[in-house]
Amino acid sequence: MRELVFEILLRLSKALFALVAGLVFWLLAVGPLGAQGSPELVLLCWLSGAAFILLVEESPI
Repeated sequence: MRELVFEILLRLSKALFALVAGLVFWLLAVGPLGAQGSPELVLLCWLSGAAFILLVEESPI
């Protein structure tokens, strides 16, 4: 049972890290790059953060 709890916490932490990375991407896009803030941009930034987490996690290096 303890392993299941740790697995759930690990998956939730990855989603949280993707959210933080997406927030950083969104702030960069809206701030210096001057993009219009929209729900689509928020979702794209969150997905970019998730892709970044997967890329770093599965890196061949």
